[in-house]
Amino acid sequence: MARVLLTYVPDGSPCRREASSMSTSPVQPLRLSIKEPLRCHLVSRDPLIIVSYGAPLGTPMQLGPHLADRRAYFLMGNWWSLLDERILTQTKQLYDVMRSIYPRHGYFFLVNDKDECKSMEKYGLPHILCNHNAFIDERIFTPLPSVTTKMDAVYTAHLSQFKRHPLARRIPAWGLIYYYLPENREDQDRYLQQLRHTMPNMHPCNLDPRSGAYRYLTAGEINTIYNTARVGLCLSAIEGANYATTEYLLSGLPVVSTPSQGGRAVFLDPEISRIVEPSPHAVADAVAELSARRLSRHYVRLRTLVRMKEHRQRFIDLIDSIFAQEGRNESFADRFDTVFTHKMITHPASLEAFLRQHRLI
Repeated sequence: MARVLLTYVPDGSPCRREASSMSTSPVQPLRLSIKEPLRCHLVSRDPLIIVSYGAPLGTPMQLGPHLADRRAYFLMGNWWSLLDERILTQTKQLYDVMRSIYPRHGYFFLVNDKDECKSMEKYGLPHILCNHNAFIDERIFTPLPSVTTKMDAVYTAHLSQFKRHPLARRIPAWGLIYYYLPENREDQDRYLQQLRHTMPNMHPCNLDPRSGAYRYLTAGEINTIYNTARVGLCLSAIEGANYATTEYLLSGLPVVSTPSQGGRAVFLDPEISRIVEPSPHAVADAVAELSARRLSRHYVRLRTLVRMKEHRQRFIDLIDSIFAQEGRNESFADRFDTVFTHKMITHPASLEAFLRQHRLI
């Protein structure tokens, strides 16, 4: 989790404290700071509505000082399970402080599953059930009938042990699509070599067949690889809603998952998926069973699109409620398609670039 600091200046002397102790000095003027990239997207300029992902309240902390005098609404998604009491406790503390510092700003949390909704209610945090996988662009991930199936399964997962790659070791032939986290690349390379040594049935899909070097795969290339497989894999015990889960489904792949926290099971319709115990035998058996069913890829995709639409509608309803509160008599559904972007995240070069792009400074 990103580290959040409170900074205040009593008698001209800078002082920093961890967020967990922030309640000891409510009188001093405070400035929140966070070391995290800005991951957000402008939904509306009037009223000002911004959707964001990353650490809870990370984007409002960065944008807040520049928008303090404006009415603004922040709709905040997350990439990790909100059943973690430590995260929830800090989020509640930050939420209370942010409301006191920026009284003109409103905050809503976009929650990935129903269990997390209960936790948010317990902490008194405003929220709606809106799984972030609903914002994957369905035009990017699609069935490709002309592509030949070569692998039993495919797994998109970065090179971290919590992804539990060895659970796939009994699958006869499977592919790994991976990417590197910013830190400790050497450790990740060692882990990859260990996986290749212990699982010769795994094909590292990112390796250039000519040079053997790692290459970044575009979303289109990933979609093509998905279409060479019969089943998609999700094997971690806890994380967020996991974009790959729905990418598989949109590409027409049924999914084999283990039980998990974080929201990825929300779109795992029993007709097109299996949730099995975390053992190599159970995973391999489920892959074989789903492969043998030969489900129509368009059928898998259609059932997924129906569930995505439900969550997008909740998002639209939330925007409409904000419009009504601000006296705007219009429906956001009429302009959703013009506002929509893949994952509802744009990547400006910097905080200043985002503000300038949207004429907010």
